[in-house]
Amino acid sequence: MDLTKDVPRSGYEKLGGIGFLPRSIDKGRADLAGTMGEYVVRWGRTERMCDFLRIETDAFIESLRTRATDEEVLAWVQEHMQPRTAEEIDDFNREMATDEPREGSTWDWPRFREFLEECGQGHRTDIRRHYDRLDLDEGREVPQGGRTDW
Repeated sequence: MDLTKDVPRSGYEKLGGIGFLPRSIDKGRADLAGTMGEYVVRWGRTERMCDFLRIETDAFIESLRTRATDEEVLAWVQEHMQPRTAEEIDDFNREMATDEPREGSTWDWPRFREFLEECGQGHRTDIRRHYDRLDLDEGREVPQGGRTDW
């Protein structure tokens, strides 16, 4: 994956029921290829996903070297993750998909609004969630009020 020429999959996409995993795979593959561009993978939401699964972020990324397909990566994740119930995974997916800026965090509301301005979406005052912000920045359609199908 070359993130200097393309964008990763949406954070809303799931693999094996796990949200953000497809995006993390894309970003990890770009990291290994040296084609990350402006993206990051070893911290942020990928790190949160790996923490939830109880997988080391670096081990996850290294696993991508020898696993060519999403299915092979999913099998590795399922083998190495802490067992999670479907309810725990659903709760994690909802938490990640509905995450909004917080006062005092790296991504507070002023920075969030500034980013929307920079990507030409400053008029979208209905956008409140990080995944929607990312989707807009990467050229994906986001309905009025943001997505709700997580």
